[in-house]
Formats: sequence, structure tokens, C-alpha cells
Amino acid sequence: MQADKKAGMGQIIALIVVAVVLAIGYFALDRYSAGQKDMLTVETRGLNMIQALTRHKLDTGNYPDSLDKLVPQFTAAVSKCPNGSNISYQLAGAEYMLSCEGVVFKSKPYSYDSRTKAWTG
Repeated sequence: MQADKKAGMGQIIALIVVAVVLAIGYFALDRYSAGQKDMLTVETRGLNMIQALTRHKLDTGNYPDSLDKLVPQFTAAVSKCPNGSNISYQLAGAEYMLSCEGVVFKSKPYSYDSRTKAWTG
């Protein structure tokens, strides 16, 4: 009788461990999928800003000190991050960076660097 209880308890513990591992896996996959979707959103909206910045530079010879200066001549509005805030813009000499916070795994920023012409996060 005692051996049966131990075997039954071992199976319950094993089932609980499997359930916890599956729940953690589901949570991680959900955050990863949402992050991938948000990265694509940032890249799509960021492309609009990159094009507007390029047109501004072609017309004026330099990049603006803020994205607001692109509106309305080069774009209808400053693009938004998935969380609703404006895409952030940092100008450093002849180069710039665009960024949105909390995109990669909903916790890390996702950024475009004009030097490398690449998105990273």
C-alpha cells in the first residue's frame, strides 16, 4: 500500500513539473511571437521615417534635429512605436538612430542605426 502511494505521488509530481515546464514554454513563445510582430511593426513604421529623413537631407543638406521637423513636408506624422509613443530619434553628427523601447521580448529596445543601416535589438 505504501509503495502504491509513493508511486502515485511520484506521478503527480511528474505531471506538475510537466505542466509548469509547458506553461513557461507557452509564456516564452507568446512573448517571442509578440516581439517578432512588434519588430516588424517598428521596421515598417521606421522605414517611413528613414525615407522622410533621407528626403529632408537631400533637400536641405543635413538631417533635422527632431522628427517633428519632417511634418508635414516630408511625412504626414511622426511614426509611433507599438506602445503608442513616438519613435525616438538621436542625431549624432551625420548619422542618426531610431528606436522603440520594450519591443524585443517586450522588454528590450529595437533600434535602427544609419551607420550600419541595420535594425538591432
